[in-house]
This record gives sequence, structure tokens and C-alpha cells, in this order.
Amino acid sequence: MERFQDENKWLGSFANEIFVKCPKCDSKSIIRLGNTEEYQKEYYKGYIYIPIFECKSCFFKVDEPVYQYIAYGSPYCNNCFEQYEFESPVLKEEPEMYKAKCPHCRFQEEWEPKIKYILKNQIINDGLRRDQWYNLPIWFQKEVNGNLFWAYNLDHIDYLERYIKADLRERNNDGSGNGTMVSRLPQFVKAAKNREKLLKILKKWKE
Repeated sequence: MERFQDENKWLGSFANEIFVKCPKCDSKSIIRLGNTEEYQKEYYKGYIYIPIFECKSCFFKVDEPVYQYIAYGSPYCNNCFEQYEFESPVLKEEPEMYKAKCPHCRFQEEWEPKIKYILKNQIINDGLRRDQWYNLPIWFQKEVNGNLFWAYNLDHIDYLERYIKADLRERNNDGSGNGTMVSRLPQFVKAAKNREKLLKILKKWKE
């Protein structure tokens, strides 16, 4: 009997290396997450790493992704003391402070906002799974009965394969709840009737 023990990995646990289709030659390429100071970029009270795109077939280089910003928050008004939420339009520069108007009393004041980071001009809706930095199509993806089955890389494929093969699938209750990758898999991946079909796809991807 095949047994799978959930290791409580998140989808992000597999995102340090993502195989994508090169936008120039359509070859299999890689987006890697930089882990040195050279590739660090300041983020809101912390850091994100600049992802590095590599195509070893045509040596095409994609420019560093351009971010835009949305300022948001949920403060208490200093005039009427009611709580409210604000959200800015898309901004070209990251603001240190943002002036918001209370919807209850119309009082305006500046707040230190939280920041959402979004990619500039990178929205393509073609039904394909795409990476979050350069919006390139994920290399490992296939439609299965109207559903999109996909994986970031070989480690992701191995983890999916172990899960799908298993006759006994055990959750590891460490407080992760429904946040782990396995807990959020769509039903068509969990269904026994699709097991052989999905395993054949994973085997082909590994070859």
C-alpha cells in the first residue's frame, strides 16, 4: 500500500525554481529566485528577491520586472473615531504616506499605508498558468477534462506524484490548516478516477 504523509509544504515551497516557456524561442527556460544581496530589493518592512530569468537555448534576457503600488489601510478616523478602509489607485511610486478621506465625516488626514505590489502591464488572459513575476507560461501544464494540471519544477512533480500514487493520504496537523499545497489541490487531482491519467502526465514530464 502506497502511503503519503503531508509534509505541510506550501505552494511557495516549490517556487524558488520555475520552468517556463521562453518568450523568444519557446524553449524550456528557468526563473530562479536570487538569494544574494545583488538580487535583493527593498520590500515593505523586509525583502523580496528579484527573480532571474534564464534561457540556455537562445540566451534571451528579460528585464527586471517593473512594479507598481497600491496603498491601503483600515485606520480609525482622528476626527469622528470611526474605523474605515481606504485603497489608492495604482501608483507609479511607493508612497511613505497616503492622504485618505474618512467616508463618515469627510475628514482628510495622512496615514502610513500598507502596500500591495503588482506587476506593470503584465496581464494576459489566455487560460494558461503563468509565473507571478514575468507572466510567462508555466512549462509543465496540461488540460485534463477541462481542468488545468500544472507544476513548477521537478520537486513539485515528485511531491504531486507521491500524493496521487498513495492509497493512504495522511494530513499532518501542525496548525497549518488549509494553507498547505496538498489541502488546496483541486478535486480532480484528488479523485481516484483520474489517478492513472495524471500519473502518466507526471511521468512524461519527468522524462
